[in-house]
Amino acid sequence: MSEDLVLWHDFNVALVTTAAAGLLGLLFVALSIHIRALSDRRNEELRAVARTIFLGYVVALAFGFLALMPQSLWALGVELIALNLAAVIPFASAARSGLRPVGVGYDRRVTMIQFVAGFLLFAAALTGSIGVAVGESRALFLMAGLAVVSLLWGVFNTWELIFRMQSVGG
Repeated sequence: MSEDLVLWHDFNVALVTTAAAGLLGLLFVALSIHIRALSDRRNEELRAVARTIFLGYVVALAFGFLALMPQSLWALGVELIALNLAAVIPFASAARSGLRPVGVGYDRRVTMIQFVAGFLLFAAALTGSIGVAVGESRALFLMAGLAVVSLLWGVFNTWELIFRMQSVGG
């Protein structure tokens, strides 16, 4: 295992066991409470936002798991590149659905900001992943910061989603 990854062990354990996993579980509870609003055909925007929040939590969880595996920085970097490239595909699909001007009548600027910020996070994560793959241990600071920002962004988006679902009577 890379000595640099050993130094990040406690952070990654906290990321996996408390932050990402806990928030993912709470998202399921919130979505379950408002399942009627989410399943309504006219609320594609809500489903798209929910998918991206879910995806953000899963990517943070996967990052933590991958970083806990005994491996070199190069191997972790390659895995993170693959993770981010694989995750950007469903994110782009959700953005395409979520940006259609139909649905809940919520301020579209909020939705646009959510998706643009998501794409910016993916771009930064790919940059950091490449840095890790080339053996730049300082890129781990970027990746850790992005994991934290991603979780905080997910909490904000979950908050927004809950109020959107409430406004449509879910």
